[in-house]
Amino acid sequence: MKKLYITRTAPNPRKALILLASKGIDVDDMDDVDVIDIDFAANEQMSEAFTQMNPMQTVPVLTLDDGTVLNDSQAVCEYLDRVYGERSVMGNDVVQRAQVCSMRRVAEFEVMYNLMLAFQHSHPSKAQRIEQVPEFVAPSIARAVKAMAYFETILEGREYLVGEQLSFADIVLYLSLDFGKVLKINPNEQGENLARFYQKMNERFSIKNMAKAKPASVND
Repeated sequence: MKKLYITRTAPNPRKALILLASKGIDVDDMDDVDVIDIDFAANEQMSEAFTQMNPMQTVPVLTLDDGTVLNDSQAVCEYLDRVYGERSVMGNDVVQRAQVCSMRRVAEFEVMYNLMLAFQHSHPSKAQRIEQVPEFVAPSIARAVKAMAYFETILEGREYLVGEQLSFADIVLYLSLDFGKVLKINPNEQGENLARFYQKMNERFSIKNMAKAKPASVND
């Protein structure tokens, strides 16, 4: 039995949950995957059992029947996309796959990364884990907001970033905008197109609307 280790609120594990949901798959109803929630508040990711499986102490992690461990969100999502559901959210042909990859990387590295950098250097919960540099916060947020303006232009007259269907790039952009709320960056105030995009995605994929996992233990 495969095992998928996640949390329900952090952006990276949510990528996997939303990818499956976009294909009409409820992660908690999959016959060949056990879903295991990791409680970060209780530091379960730092337990000996979890660290032995994934020394990076991050989620998501997907373990396969043959013992293979996938401990990167992009790798986990690539696997899930290829194995489950009929339509790929990574792109339907070589050109579209390249376009989705390009858009996803801009969303991830220009929006999400900069917002996470600002969060790490400003939030009290991170003070014991890194040496916070408050001067990083404002420039990081400025870079993220600048990248949001790029997507505001891309979404003019369009529902999705690539083609006529939801892709992985849309999922990453949505999660980036959603994470911005932690830093009081309102996704509905970054332009009409981004607001429309965010509201549409949030109706389907908000934390509130995503299903809860069955209780399980990291040691199962």
